[in-house]
Amino acid sequence: MELESMCVDICLLLLKRFGVPYEGLGLKIESRGSPPHGGGEVILTIPVIDKLTAVNWLDEGMVKRIRGVTYSTRVSSQFENTMIHAARGIFNRLLPDVHIFTDHKAGPQAGKSPGYGISLVAETTSGSFISADATEELMPPENVVEEIASFLLEEIQKGGVVDSTHQGLLFLLCALCEPDVSKVFVGKLSPYGIETLRSIRDFLGVTFEIRPDPSTGTVILRCVGCGYKNLTRKVS
Repeated sequence: MELESMCVDICLLLLKRFGVPYEGLGLKIESRGSPPHGGGEVILTIPVIDKLTAVNWLDEGMVKRIRGVTYSTRVSSQFENTMIHAARGIFNRLLPDVHIFTDHKAGPQAGKSPGYGISLVAETTSGSFISADATEELMPPENVVEEIASFLLEEIQKGGVVDSTHQGLLFLLCALCEPDVSKVFVGKLSPYGIETLRSIRDFLGVTFEIRPDPSTGTVILRCVGCGYKNLTRKVS
């Protein structure tokens, strides 16, 4: 999987955790779109599998490196260099292994609006990935980096094997697994994560056992998957 794809979408790495083969997973960025008019295009590739495998994912690990990508559309690539310099100035005070790539788009690959942004991913010693990203059309690039760096550090501080944005997907994958026990460790439940748990209960009939730790604000969730199977191969 290309680094740019990893920074854009941690979802593919979550799928891999649940038994989706690494071979065949891919997210290719054909063009980038910035607000307000967008115009981006991606090609998502996911192999067909029969079922998902339950996980026991309780070790968040320690952050060992930060990877990222800056991108710009219909503006000077200097914005990206400024963001990289600002990001390294923040994160190199915490750890030495920081590498940020650039992805400048022009012409048909630059969408319909000018803009720039940055995606950051903190990888831990246990193979967890905590991500944060932002796109901006008006804010100075240094401010964009300060804002997204602060958000990433907050997500790391919350604890858990995924960031707040990906809690909902994590819970859904646990619920769709084979009829076996999945256990996952997350930070404080996000509003989206809570709504996802309610939807899973209503539509799939799967209820999670929730064990919070008041001293840290973290939560351990446990459920038995509904055993959802993909019938595509049988009918094709």
